[in-house]
This record gives sequence, C-alpha cells and structure tokens, in this order.
Amino acid sequence: MSAQGPAAHAGAWDTYWRGTREHAAHREGGPQEPVLEAFWATFFAAQLGARATPSLLDLACGHGAVTGHALKVSPSLLPHCSDYSFNALRGLQQRYPSARCIAADASNTPFADGAFDVVVSQFGVEYAGPQAVFEAARLVAPGGSLGLLLHLAGGAIYRECEYNRDTVRALRELDILSLARGAFDAGFALNAGTGSPDAFKAAERAFTPAVRGLEQLLQSRGAQSAGGLLQQLYQDIAQMYRRMSAYALDDIHNWLDGMDLELTAYSGRMQSMLDAALSQQAIDATTRRLAADGFALRDLSQLRVSAGAQPAAWALVMQRD
Repeated sequence: MSAQGPAAHAGAWDTYWRGTREHAAHREGGPQEPVLEAFWATFFAAQLGARATPSLLDLACGHGAVTGHALKVSPSLLPHCSDYSFNALRGLQQRYPSARCIAADASNTPFADGAFDVVVSQFGVEYAGPQAVFEAARLVAPGGSLGLLLHLAGGAIYRECEYNRDTVRALRELDILSLARGAFDAGFALNAGTGSPDAFKAAERAFTPAVRGLEQLLQSRGAQSAGGLLQQLYQDIAQMYRRMSAYALDDIHNWLDGMDLELTAYSGRMQSMLDAALSQQAIDATTRRLAADGFALRDLSQLRVSAGAQPAAWALVMQRD
C-alpha cells in the first residue's frame, strides 16, 4: 500500500459499495469473469467437497462474489464474510441470507487462530496492506487452505486502472466542473435580471474550452473510459445547459458537487488498486514467509483472460500443515 496507509481510500470504497458498483476496479461480468469463476469452481470443489461441514471465511468480501461461487459448490454452507465496509456487508447479506457478516479490517480481524478450514479473498485482502495476507493465514486451521486472487502489478487489470486514473486526472486539469458552475450561475443571474449579458458571455467563453477538451478526451479515450463517467458528465451538462430554465440552480449545484465527489472516489479506487498490486518480488517474499509459518505452496500462477493475453491476477493457494 501507499504511505497513506491501508485506510487511505476506505471512504472511496464505501461510496462504491453504497451504489456505484458499475465503476469498479474489477467489474463483475467483465471479460475476466469466466476465468475467475473457473478458478473458484476448481478450488472449492477440492476444498469444500472433501469436508463434511467445512468452515469458510470470505475475507475483504465486498458484495460476496467469492461467497457466491462457494455456495454453488456447497449450497448448505454457512459462510462467514468480513469486510471493512458496512455497505458491502449490507448488500451481501441481502444476496446471501445464510452468510454470517462481520465488519472488520482485514489486517486485524476479531477471529481466533485457526478458526476456519478455508480462507479466501478475491481482489480484497491486499487493499488492507501487506500484513493482511498473513492475518488471513493466521485464521487457517491445521490442514486447511488459503486461496487468494490478488492484483498483479503491471497486469491487465492494473493497466486498465492506471489508464482510467490518468483519464480522470486529465479531466481534472480541464477544471470543467468549476467552469460549468460559473456558466450556470451567470445564466441563472441573467434570467433572473440580476446579471448581465456580458457576464454570461464571459462565463461561456471561459467554459467552452473545457467542453472542447472533454470532447477531445472522449474521442481519444472512448465513451467507456473511467467507467463511463466522462460520457455521463458530458451528456448531463449538455442537457442541463440546453434546458437551463427547467432546473433549479440549487439542483445543478448539488449535481456538480455530487459529480465532483464521484470523480474523487473513482480516482481513489483506481489508485488504491495500483497501490495494492503485488510485484513478483512481493509475491515471492509472501510465499516464503508463509512457508516459514507452516504452509505448503499448492499453486502460484498468473491468471490470463485468454491464451496470449496479458496476465490479469495472481492466483495463490497454500495449505497449512
């Protein structure tokens, strides 16, 4: 993680789980989903099928994608699910009523040593910092297994997040939200008889280059870049500007403030993923320490979406002696 610490972007992720899941670092249903599903199907068939009443912890669980894969293999399973975000757990509980949800920092959980036969995480535990993997390992019972999908530094998902972060940075340099506010304020003042045509024209002249810059960003980076936020911003501003008299100025201010917060949260999520991703050196150091703690390496590989594609994630499976 960055020097800011594991919780530096926690608010950005809590905003995400509150209802902006379409702008994720990893989107469920994306091109990598069949590969991830195949990994978990194989893993759970081996780990859950061999135990009569297995205990499972999905750590840094998010909305429960991995829990869902586990329940497909073992429908009677009563999984434990833990995440830093109450909003994530609230959504998971609705999807999987049998889950036992516990809010906790993945680097410092309330569970006893060796509490679970199987501990898993998908693109989650690494966000809590390097110590979180070893915290997950602490929770594995003798003979139990640790299964992790971790962000890969320089991998396909990493590159996508880096690109999207840089797209938002380029948008921020345009200062379009501030300039839009100025143009809307001048337009409302003119309509109310408290402003002048010259002031409105001056605000428009200042605003127009930012709009052109946004159009160029959309042309060069695509409508779906940054999770579609640029396209949404462009369309919403255009609609409100064309029909300014149909809106209240306070509503426009609230929308601009909300978009500013969403861009900040989105950029924070992208940066937190980049900070959390593990290099070859980091994953090697992790497996060596786990081996010293009594774990045997069962799998360490790089998952690819398709043959010849850039690797997307680390797959790590270890078993406790």
